[in-house]
Amino acid sequence: MATSSHSGGDERLLSERACGISGADNAMTNGFILCLEDPYDPEKRPQGIINMGVSENYVMHDVMKDWFNSINFQWENSMITYNNYLGVYELREALAEFLTEHTKAAEPLNPEQVIVMNGGDTCMEALGFCLAEPNDAILCPTPYYGAIKANFGMRAQVNIFPFHLSSQIGPGDTSPFQLTIAKLEAALKEAKEQNVNIRALIVVNPHNPTGDMLTKQEVLDILMFCKRHSLHVIMDEVYMLTVFNKDVEHFSVFRLKTSELPDPQRTHFIYSFSKDFSLSALRVGCIYTWNQELIEICKYMLCFQQSAAYIQYLLAKMLRDKDFVCKKYLPTCQQKLSDSHQCVTDALDELNVPYLCRSAGLFVWADFRKYLSTNTFEAEKELLERFLANKVYITQSVAFYGNEPGWFRIIFSRNQQDVKKGMERITEVIRAIGSQPHHEGAVNGAAQPLALNGSTGDKGADAAVVKTGDSSLEGLLSQLHVQIKDSDWLKENTTDQWKSTNPETFKAFMQEIDGGDK
Repeated sequence: MATSSHSGGDERLLSERACGISGADNAMTNGFILCLEDPYDPEKRPQGIINMGVSENYVMHDVMKDWFNSINFQWENSMITYNNYLGVYELREALAEFLTEHTKAAEPLNPEQVIVMNGGDTCMEALGFCLAEPNDAILCPTPYYGAIKANFGMRAQVNIFPFHLSSQIGPGDTSPFQLTIAKLEAALKEAKEQNVNIRALIVVNPHNPTGDMLTKQEVLDILMFCKRHSLHVIMDEVYMLTVFNKDVEHFSVFRLKTSELPDPQRTHFIYSFSKDFSLSALRVGCIYTWNQELIEICKYMLCFQQSAAYIQYLLAKMLRDKDFVCKKYLPTCQQKLSDSHQCVTDALDELNVPYLCRSAGLFVWADFRKYLSTNTFEAEKELLERFLANKVYITQSVAFYGNEPGWFRIIFSRNQQDVKKGMERITEVIRAIGSQPHHEGAVNGAAQPLALNGSTGDKGADAAVVKTGDSSLEGLLSQLHVQIKDSDWLKENTTDQWKSTNPETFKAFMQEIDGGDK
């Protein structure tokens, strides 16, 4: 707490809310600051910290920089005067066209429903301010992108009501950390029992940090859940174009017609240029909403949250350069992400470290639980410190408000040389731990890692399978459960189909059953 140094009392120099910010949980920010203070450079600072913890698309910086340097972009009067608080119309129009095309939207998006702000985090804050009262809450499954808590809480004073998803594949699940309606209903019931007023649900698709993507049915089920309980739903799709597997497709909420949305007035979409386009420093994001009242409010309040007009015009020009975006940037990005992802997963396979093998995002969610001294967040912090001591930073589970210590997010969206060097440093730490006598705790006593390498399935996302030498009964049963769920043969050869194609055999079978019951 800040206090006066000359009055002789405890008079506060700053406001209580400001001091609350300085004391906030900064598990993710602290690692980022260390990387800024001691950055890795293969030539100038080879002993610096390799940053594989902050989610930035470093792998495309050169491509983006070359485009900016190649264009003839002149200043105009409209770039140096006040503009519409909702955003420069040229960018709103370009975004509507871009999102319509690249989400395979069911109908053209309306530029008048696009609201431009200075970043995706600001979009969350604005929605929190407009949709909820102070001390209301947003429903959010964990693990989740750590900044979500601050985005809603720091100034809008809206809380997060977390509910934990498990790495263990439970009844009704087909993969780890699966979001289901049953879990949403249970979380909402728990919130009501605690007298917490839930105003909205936020869903990140593709998910950060797991990389999971939702199917059409899952999106519809979530929208129906929110409709049933009169909740707003915020669909954060900032990683939508990081899908690097050509056989996997992202399902956007825009692929539903407005008439198919259960409650369009409570449905909101967030996008930004930070992840897909490697432009985190430009600070540009947008909301798309069907709620006209929200749009009208933003006309007045966004004087505090605007992006520079020059930047907005520049991005409008980029989005309309389809030769660059569609023929060069996106294909190159997807290939580079695929290559770097392979580099990380190969190293994890070599170490026999389980992980979620997913086809989207800039990261791998990896399970280092067996290398913790105890099954605690204190032991997780100790492992993080060992990584940092070996000059590599990956982000620990506590930064994502999970409840399973030992999971780490590894960013692979760097050039392959940096990724390989970073994985070498991670490998050195893990092998050093593995060479030590095991002690009591997570390694021997707590729940063992289950899952998760490889991908299969046809749900539009990836399904996990066990591929890490887990020969326990629990592991084998979970593997069998997933494989049965994902069996193409079982989906194609249903009991109803067999009954229709073998009526006489079915009749004889039922007679035998009836006779046996007697």
